[in-house]
Amino acid sequence: MNLTRFLSCFVLGASCLVADKVSAAPIAGINLSAAAFASGKVPGRDGWDYMFPRQGEVDYFTAAGMKLIRLPVLWERLQPQPLSGLDPRYLAHIQSVVAMAKAGKANVIIDLHNYGSYHGQLIGSDAVKVDDFVDVWVKLARVFANDPHVLFGIMNEPKLPSAGDWAAIQQKVINAIRATGAKNLITVSGVQWDGAHNFPQVNGDALATLTDPRHGLIFEAHQYFDRDSSGTSAECVPENQVEGRLRPFTDWLKAHKAKGLLGEFGVSDNAGCLADLRVALNFINQTSDVWYGWTYWAGGPMWGNYMYSVQPGRDGVEKPQMAVLKQFTARPH
Repeated sequence: MNLTRFLSCFVLGASCLVADKVSAAPIAGINLSAAAFASGKVPGRDGWDYMFPRQGEVDYFTAAGMKLIRLPVLWERLQPQPLSGLDPRYLAHIQSVVAMAKAGKANVIIDLHNYGSYHGQLIGSDAVKVDDFVDVWVKLARVFANDPHVLFGIMNEPKLPSAGDWAAIQQKVINAIRATGAKNLITVSGVQWDGAHNFPQVNGDALATLTDPRHGLIFEAHQYFDRDSSGTSAECVPENQVEGRLRPFTDWLKAHKAKGLLGEFGVSDNAGCLADLRVALNFINQTSDVWYGWTYWAGGPMWGNYMYSVQPGRDGVEKPQMAVLKQFTARPH
């Protein structure tokens, strides 16, 4: 166990019993994402436009060894107006998922899945003040403070144009969360789709300035293995290109003695893509000293025939991608 992880264990206590008994393998996980669906329909109809994970889905993935659930949520549903209270029904759903995950010995990342905006306006604009963004995280921190099974995912793939401006905003959020007394791990993200393949060039210098008195930051990156890294194609690059997409972020983590999360990655079920998936997860295991974990995109309700989904169909048949993922979910004790 390296010094950084030791310090995190010291401040987080029991979380290390759940999340990191050993450093031999990163924590395997899954995005269960339908609660942020239909972002253009606010508040939307619960169970129709959007849906939270149900008991069966949480049980399926945690039983398969996925002990980290990234739970995308929509800011506008969680907090209907800036600076207002949190919506009790939406918050109760989040708390229910946390309880189900804990029963399966898993942790939950509350991922604010808003791409750096609120009601279509970027954070830091005249319409959405930075203090508005800080406020929602202060209120969430007060609800989940010191629950070692809950991690705070500040923002998914922010579309702000400047990595430096976004880093400054994240620092304000980190400071405000810590001012509440919350000790939870915090995941921080980068701009321009937060890609692992170009992380040092796009986000590296800016995010290297982030500080946390609790030593509880995890740097999140995303990476897909189609030609343009967009996650929109069923075809994947050759196996010999996979490591090159992950290594820039991995090397940055090593250079900065930091921990990383591959928060999104996914492939279709053809043979070439399944081979890429194995290569990617093997690489993460081989460089496990800098990887906190990974969360595959995606599972949960409402995905239908989405090409990257690992949600079993109505017939209960396991997806081919899941068979590969399960080869990497076992953590030694």
